[in-house]
Amino acid sequence: MTFSVWIGSLLGAAVIAWALEHIGAVGTFLGGHALIIVYGGSLAATMISTPGTMIWRAFARFLRLFLPDRLPAPEQAIAEAVRLARLAQNGGGILAIQGESQNFADGFLHRAVIAAVSSGETAETRRMMEAEIKRRRSDGMEDSNTFRTIGILTPMFGLLGTLIGMVKVLQTMSDPTRVGPAMALALSSAFLGISTANLICVPVAGHIRIKAIGETLIYEILLEGVLDIASGKSPYVIETHLSAYAARRRVEAEEAPAGAAATAPAP
Repeated sequence: MTFSVWIGSLLGAAVIAWALEHIGAVGTFLGGHALIIVYGGSLAATMISTPGTMIWRAFARFLRLFLPDRLPAPEQAIAEAVRLARLAQNGGGILAIQGESQNFADGFLHRAVIAAVSSGETAETRRMMEAEIKRRRSDGMEDSNTFRTIGILTPMFGLLGTLIGMVKVLQTMSDPTRVGPAMALALSSAFLGISTANLICVPVAGHIRIKAIGETLIYEILLEGVLDIASGKSPYVIETHLSAYAARRRVEAEEAPAGAAATAPAP
C-alpha cells in the first residue's frame, strides 16, 4: 500500500503542476491570498473542533503512509502464531514462549502472551486485549475523521477566499485592465481548496480507514492464535482456525457498508 501512496501522490502533484504550467498561472493560484485563507482558515477551524493531540496524531499517521508497513501481513501473522504454537507444544505450554516475538506487530503478540500467562484465563485475556484492539481501531478512525473534516473545510475556505476576492473585482470594475487579474486571484482560493480536499484530505482519510481495518484484522488473528495456544490446541488446528478466521473477517469487511465498518467494534 505504501507503493500506491507514493505513486498516487506523485501523479496528483504532476497533474496539478502540469495544469498550472499549461495556463501559466502558478504564481496566481499559489499566491499568499489563497494559501493564507485556505490553509490558515482550515487549520484554525480544525484546531477549534479537534484537540491538538489528535491533530498531531493524525498528521503523524499521514506521514507513516509513506513508510513501509509496521505490521505484518495476515499470512505472516498466522505463520508466526503457528511457530509459537509449535514451540509451546514442544516446550510444555504457553510458558515456554514468554520471551518470544517481543517486537512482532508492535509488541502486540508478546503482550497477548504475557496477558494469557498472567491471567490464566482465556476470557480475561480476550477482554484485556480486545480493549486494546478497540482503542487502536478507534484511534485510526478518529484520525481518518480528522482528515475528512479538513477535506470539508478546505473547499469552504476556498469559497470564502473567492467571495473576498470578488469584492476586489467589484472594486476594480471601473478599470477593465485590473478586472482580469483580480478575478484570477479570487478564483485561486477555490482552486486550492478543492484540489487540497480531493487530492490530499479525502484520499488520506480513506487510506487511514482502510489501514485501521487491516491492522484490526492482524491483531485479531494474533489474539485468536494466543488464545488457541493457551487452550493447548495443536499447531495444525491453530493454522486451520486462523486461516478460516482471516478469510471470514475479510468477507465481512468487504460486505459491510463504509459507515458500519468505521464504527463496528472488534468482535
